[in-house]
Amino acid sequence: MNKSISPVLLLATLLGSCSEPRPDGGGQEAPTHTTQDSAHTKATDALPLVSLNNGQRWKANPETTSGIANMVGILGAYEPASGDPAALKAALEEEFGLIFERCTMEGEAHEQLHNYLLPIHHQLRDFTATEEQHAALSAHLAAYGDHFE
Repeated sequence: MNKSISPVLLLATLLGSCSEPRPDGGGQEAPTHTTQDSAHTKATDALPLVSLNNGQRWKANPETTSGIANMVGILGAYEPASGDPAALKAALEEEFGLIFERCTMEGEAHEQLHNYLLPIHHQLRDFTATEEQHAALSAHLAAYGDHFE
């Protein structure tokens, strides 16, 4: 029996336990850089955008950076002609869950990480490894370094 926590349940729990941003922006600087993938669906268009830290990338904990790199590797190793889409989704969801389990980030960097991770959660929800989904998730994962170091 798999004892790991469902990534969907984990995401809902973690997002629910974090403080909500103030509607007025809470004195936060306007985003100076955003991630928008053309392959996003209308459901992800309303997701929060990732902003930089006064023009600089946010410092991420090494486990988060490693988790994103692992997801890139899992996705890159997938062979569409012979691969099992359900196994790919399960591997990606497991690594995604580990990112949350191992995250030690706090404050605004943590909030911006949530902004970055939320589209991944949405992409994985209905992930069947189509070429379009694969490309969209790859593009989003590749943008991690634009926002975090």
